[in-house]
Amino acid sequence: MSSRLLADVGRFIEKNGLIHAGDRVLCMVSGGADSVLMLRLLARLACPDETAFAGTFSLGVCHVNYGRRGEASNQDESFVRRLADQAGVRVHAVRAPDHPGANFQAWARDYRYLAAENLCHWQGYSRIAVGHNQDDRIETFIYRLITYSGRRSLLVMPPRRGRVVRPLLSLESDQIRDYCRREGISFRHDSSNLSMEYARNRIRGQVIPRLEEIRPDFRSHILETLSQLKDEEEVLAKAINAAWNEVVIKEEGQTVLLAGSLSDLPAATARLLLRRWLAEDGGGVRLSRRVLDSVLDLCRDKSGSRELSLSGGLRLERRYGRLYRAAAALLSPEPVSLPVPGRVKFGDFDIEAVKSPQWGAAPANPWLATVDEESLPGTLGVRSWRHGDRFEPLGQGGSRSLQDLFVDAKIPRSQRYRVPVVTSGEKIVWVAGLRLAQEFRVTSRSEQLLGLKAARRTIDNLF
Repeated sequence: MSSRLLADVGRFIEKNGLIHAGDRVLCMVSGGADSVLMLRLLARLACPDETAFAGTFSLGVCHVNYGRRGEASNQDESFVRRLADQAGVRVHAVRAPDHPGANFQAWARDYRYLAAENLCHWQGYSRIAVGHNQDDRIETFIYRLITYSGRRSLLVMPPRRGRVVRPLLSLESDQIRDYCRREGISFRHDSSNLSMEYARNRIRGQVIPRLEEIRPDFRSHILETLSQLKDEEEVLAKAINAAWNEVVIKEEGQTVLLAGSLSDLPAATARLLLRRWLAEDGGGVRLSRRVLDSVLDLCRDKSGSRELSLSGGLRLERRYGRLYRAAAALLSPEPVSLPVPGRVKFGDFDIEAVKSPQWGAAPANPWLATVDEESLPGTLGVRSWRHGDRFEPLGQGGSRSLQDLFVDAKIPRSQRYRVPVVTSGEKIVWVAGLRLAQEFRVTSRSEQLLGLKAARRTIDNLF
C-alpha cells in the first residue's frame, strides 16, 4: 500500500478529528471501490505499529444486501464477507426488507444508516465510516442546489456529522479507482450506478460533463464555496446562541419561545432560531421558508390564543404571548392484534409473526427480532408507546422507560407514536427498530422460536 496515500488519509483523519485512539469503527462496505479502499486503509491505520496514525482503534464491517440485483447482490455480500475475513474483522451482513415504495435510493440510504446506528447501540461501535469521496460531495451539492432552497441545504457531507465519518473525503473518485487498478485491488461494480433512472446518476453522467466543458475547474470553486459556507455557519451559530438566551424560557421542563421577542428579531435571525427550536421535536416537519414565515405570523398575531398544525403530527400553540409545541396524539395508529403466524398493518408498517424464522436467533437487522415463543405470557398485539411504559431492553442490565430509549435513539416526540411496540398480554416484547425485551430472548433452552418482522411502507425520517 502506498505510504503517501496512507499518510495523506491519516493526516485528514487526525486534522478533522474523525477517529481517536480506542474508537470502535463500523465500516459501511458495499463492495465498490470507495468502500473497499476505505476498509484497507483503515485496517492498516488501525495497526499498533503504523506511524501514519497516532493510536490504535478497532474495526467492524456492515454490509446491507438489498437483493435488488438477484444473484449479483448475493455475490456482493460474499465478496464483502471475504474482505472482512482477510482483514480479520467481524462482518455484520444485513438483509434489507422489500422496498416499500418510490425513491429507492433515498429509502436505501435511510435504511443503511438506521441499521448502522442500531449496530452502534447493540455492538458498541463509536464511529460509522462511509466511503464518500470528493466527487460524491460535489454531486450532492449540485443536486441540493437545484432541488432545495436555503444555504443550510448546501452544507453537504462534512467530514464528520455525529457518529458518521468520511475518511476519503479529500480523494477524487478517479484517484481512488486508478489506485485500486494500479495496486490490483478487486472491487465490485454495481450496474444500477449506470442507470439514468436516478437523479444522482444523471448528474454524474450528464450534468458534470457539461460543467467541465463550461468551466474545467468548477470543482475547486464548489469546494471553496463549501469551505466558506462552513466558516459562515460557525459565525451564524454564535449569533443564534446569543438570540436563543433572549427568547427561550423553560416551563415545566419544556422549551418555550417568547412570541413577542421572537417576532422583534430580524426575519433571517428568527427563522434560524425557529429551525433550531423545531429541530428538537419536529423530525417530520419540512422547514421551508413558507412554513417558518407562517410560524412568525402566528407569533405576531395579537388576537388571543391560536394554533398552527405542521406536518409530522406537530402542533404549535400560542398562549399568553408564548409559543408551545404539542404532538398530535390523535394521529397514533390504532392498536391491532397480531396472529401467529400472520401479518397486520400498523400505521406505516407491516408487522409479521413467523414460526421458526429463517434469519436465526440473533439477527443484526434492527427490523427483525427472534423470541422464545414459549416464554410469551399471552397473545401478541401491536400498539403505540404510552407514557409510563417500561421494560428491560436486551443487554442493558435493568428496567428502562421507553421515553429514555427514544431519547437515546434521538427520535423526536412528534414521531414516537409511530414506532410499533409489540406486546404479549400487558408486557412489552419488542420495540421495532430499537430493542427486544430481555425476558423473551432466545436462550440455549429455547425450543420454539418466533420471528418478528417490521417493514415500513414509507420512509419519513422516523429515526
